[in-house]
This record gives sequence, C-alpha cells and structure tokens, in this order.
Amino acid sequence: MKNNSYEYDVALSFAGENRAYVEEVANSLKMKGIKVFYDVFEEANLWGKNLYEYLSEIYQDRARYTVLFISNFYNQKLWTNHERVSMQARAYQESREYILPARFDDTEIPGILKTVGYINLNDKTPEELAVLIEKKLKSDQTFLKSRWSKITTLINPKPFIFTLKVVNESQELIKNAKIVLIANNSTYLEGFSDENGVAHFIIRTRKLYTVLIAHPEYPAVLFKDINPKEDIEVTIEKTARSGSAIIKKSGDIPGVKGKIEPVLKPNKGFSLYADNIAIEGGKHQPYNFELNKSISLEDNGGNIIHLTFRFFQGRIALVDYCKHKSS
Repeated sequence: MKNNSYEYDVALSFAGENRAYVEEVANSLKMKGIKVFYDVFEEANLWGKNLYEYLSEIYQDRARYTVLFISNFYNQKLWTNHERVSMQARAYQESREYILPARFDDTEIPGILKTVGYINLNDKTPEELAVLIEKKLKSDQTFLKSRWSKITTLINPKPFIFTLKVVNESQELIKNAKIVLIANNSTYLEGFSDENGVAHFIIRTRKLYTVLIAHPEYPAVLFKDINPKEDIEVTIEKTARSGSAIIKKSGDIPGVKGKIEPVLKPNKGFSLYADNIAIEGGKHQPYNFELNKSISLEDNGGNIIHLTFRFFQGRIALVDYCKHKSS
C-alpha cells in the first residue's frame, strides 16, 4: 500500500547497544522538523499498547522510510528482527527504496542484500547521517508536496557572493590561504585566497557560519557566527616557525611525514590516530586530546612538531603547528 501522508517521515530501527549514536541522530532530525519515530520520543504513546502489533504497523505502514542500523547486536534481538520483518514486508510491496541500511559493522542481516547501497557509520557523525536522511527525504517528491507549507518558509534565498580578504599585519595580500565556512549542521564551503588575497563563495542558504582560515606560514584564524551577507577582511600576524592547516577526516601536517586522523568520540571528547607518527613520545593510540592544548608529534626521521587543535566539528579540524626548535 502506498501512502502519500505518512505519520512519520522516518522510523529508526536499532539495537539498544547502539542507542547513544542513534539518539543523537533522532535529536538532530527532530531539530530539523522531521517527523521521526524513535522509541524514547514515543514513551507515553507506547504505554499499554500491544507492542508486537503496534510496532509492526509502524514499520510496515506508517513511516515514509526506515533507517535500519545494522550491527552484530541488531541480529541478536527478538524485537529488532520483528521490526525488520515488518519493514521488509512493506519493501516487497513497493517498487522504491524504503529500507535505508546504515552499518556499524559487516554483520549480514537476512533479506538485506550486500549489493544494496548503505551508509558506513564508521566515517559519519550522527549529525552527518541526519543531514543525509534529510536530503533523502527532500529528494522524495511526495514528501515535498506533503510538506510544501513548511518548506516554503525555508526556501533558499537567491544565491549571493560572499567575499573574504586576507592580509598580514603589513597589509600585504596573503594568497593560497585555505578557507572553510562551516555551518552548525557541519555542512561547509571551501576555497583558497587568490593573488589578491581574496576568496569568493556562492552562498545559497540562510545560515551563520564559522570561518576557518589556515596557511602554512601563518597561525590559524577562527571566527564564529559570521553573517555572509557582509564581506570581511581578516588580518593575520606572522609567527616564527609556525603555520596552520585545515584537515578533512585525515591529512598531512607540514614538518612531519605521515598522516593524522582526529576523531570525535561518542562522549563528545576527541581522540587522535597518527600513521607512522609517534604522539607524545609514543603514547597509545587513539590518543585523547583537548582543544587549545599542544601535542608533540615525531616522525620516523626524528622531525618533531607541536600541534594544537583550535576547532573540530563534523570531520573538519583547524590546527596550528610549530616546528620543534633544536637545542
């Protein structure tokens, strides 16, 4: 049965062991105005109901999509398998994708073919997954029509150009500065300053941005809550033996050979992996770190730098680095 007016835009099916991650996804979807079935949100509604029948109805008839969070734990649970059977019964009736698999691991789930496209959660934060779910919903034309009254208030304004100019303390133009504009939902725009020290960005959404600026010869610059309607000029003061970089997921740091990969932990803390690089003299990895606190890195050639994370959101990090002064 096809339904153009679902009670829920998306239902989340998961094992309790994965609740910490899924709860962040659910909260993010709710903040975006998406109607999500997540058991904690439905506690009063579920009270006293025949859950076997009610959950079967939810996952088979009352949600536009279901996100199935695949893990070894999921395969072992009675209730999750009941939910899976219900959603598969729906999937067999429709000629479009209904079950959206998201994998914590490679566990095989009955009826979910390995050839079905899925999201790997090992490289997606809960917020990034929520953004993907939102995009999936917005690609569904019946979803767009059913929510037209809400969407019209959120239609993107006419695109406009935001210009950012980068100079040093002597008012000399700085070219090849890496610049990233990152929104609170972790979506971002990126570019470089040209020979005139200027970077242009086409803005299509009505958002405030955090501006990140990095250059191998200058320290990192960070501005929060920038309205891109107003062009800005940024002055950076040079510091001896120091530079900065913006890392997306993983990257190189000038001065040492190898790659680093910062990771946001479920408890909101930060940890760092380094490939062929010793952290703090050889500490166990992943190494837990704090923003604005220096970390020493040494490569296999004995090169040492001091690294400081200034900002980390989604998979984007802004770092300062300083070459070790030999005695």
